[in-house]
Amino acid sequence: MERYNRVAIGLHWLIAGLIIALIPIGLLLEDIPKAYQVTVYQMHKSFGLMVLFLSLARLGWRLMNPPPPLPDGMRAWEKLSAHALHMTFYVLIIAIPITGWMMVSTSPKNIPTMFLTLFNWPHIWFLAGLAVEQKKVLVGVFHETHEILAFTIIGLLVLHIGAALKHQYINKDNAMARMLPWMGKTTPPTRKPRGVFLVFGGPIIIFAILALVGMKSTASPDTAPVAGPAADVGNWQVLSDYSNLTFAFTHAGNDQTGSFLLWNADITFEPDDLDNAKITAWVDLGSARTGDATYDSTLPEADWFDIAAFRKATFTSTEVRAVGEHNYIVDGMLSLRGISLPLSLPFTLKINGEEAHVEGITTLDRLDFGIGQSADPTAEYVGRKITISLSMSAARRPAP
Repeated sequence: MERYNRVAIGLHWLIAGLIIALIPIGLLLEDIPKAYQVTVYQMHKSFGLMVLFLSLARLGWRLMNPPPPLPDGMRAWEKLSAHALHMTFYVLIIAIPITGWMMVSTSPKNIPTMFLTLFNWPHIWFLAGLAVEQKKVLVGVFHETHEILAFTIIGLLVLHIGAALKHQYINKDNAMARMLPWMGKTTPPTRKPRGVFLVFGGPIIIFAILALVGMKSTASPDTAPVAGPAADVGNWQVLSDYSNLTFAFTHAGNDQTGSFLLWNADITFEPDDLDNAKITAWVDLGSARTGDATYDSTLPEADWFDIAAFRKATFTSTEVRAVGEHNYIVDGMLSLRGISLPLSLPFTLKINGEEAHVEGITTLDRLDFGIGQSADPTAEYVGRKITISLSMSAARRPAP
């Protein structure tokens, strides 16, 4: 009996192993503690993409290198059933990851896919660009289709394994040895392998192109600072190299932090003349960085910071109050994503000659500004409370 060639055997077992690993993860994903769901979900998507491209290679290899004949003792209907089962498998192992990709692309949450945490995998552009209401309909359709196909392949796997065991141990035709040569009593393939570069080169090129598209979409934006609002030049200049503006939030129960790389402020302030104090600050939302590629890919999106429409956030003071020695509160209006709301920032100030240092902290409700309104309106995953922390050093400007 002739066995499969080594390439076919390797692809068969590699794909089978990935599918067998993916099935229980997919079934139990919602029961995994939220603290681990994001990581597990990303790995599930990564391995699903592996299955897709390996399956394309496997299908191409089968077309270029026909499989060895089935055992002579098999009846005609058994051979027909075996061929039909294999063809159905090929359809499913390609269709299941594609429907998963479509589901992710239409998710209103717009969570990026980080392939093995290495780079962003692009959404299907024409699906990702749909309106939120359309996405809400389609994501349900693709999710249900993905599940149905997954349960179908589970049933076919049971049937396939059962048939293989029957032929091996009841019919004793040694059919399993075609894919498990160590079981013996087989002969090497009669045909020389062909089409290696075409079969593997095609999927590799497609994968590389999509990977480059994904990496380009998450490339660091232009770091040129956005222009600040028109204002009088104050008597203090922010020392950017010694100042930080950070934010903190919770996601799936885990504390996360980030910082804005580009921001500045126009400050007029004297402790003994608070009536004339005036502070105007602006932040380039596109400069937000967390150190996590998933978050950094998500934050610029329309449902979060929406930097395409509202790149800049501004804070304009209305009053500065002293509440103790070195302690103050600045009240003002924060404009973020086209929404302006009152915000107060308690801070401590220490002036040493011509230099000053400020430490301040405040909180805001992200939903008040529409941040993540569509993706997580109930704060199931991302907490509503966002903590903003300021550590700023400034130098007094010379008197004019």
